[in-house]
Amino acid sequence: MKKINGVTLCYGLSALLFVAFMISTMIDYSRYNRTLNSAPFYIWIVVNAIYFLLPAVVAFIIGVALKKKQQVV
Repeated sequence: MKKINGVTLCYGLSALLFVAFMISTMIDYSRYNRTLNSAPFYIWIVVNAIYFLLPAVVAFIIGVALKKKQQVV
């Protein structure tokens, strides 16, 4: 059985979170109704970014750090 590389795992997780952000934002846009919501739609995008993009960036940075660490050794 092949060993899972930590760098690949971090990059994959980052990509999955980015795709989840895009899908969640599209779903929110289709459900958004201006007359029923007092908050503008960009607030929904900011909340999705906090939920999905912030962890994606953290996972990507960890992947870069692991890759640099593996290249040094």
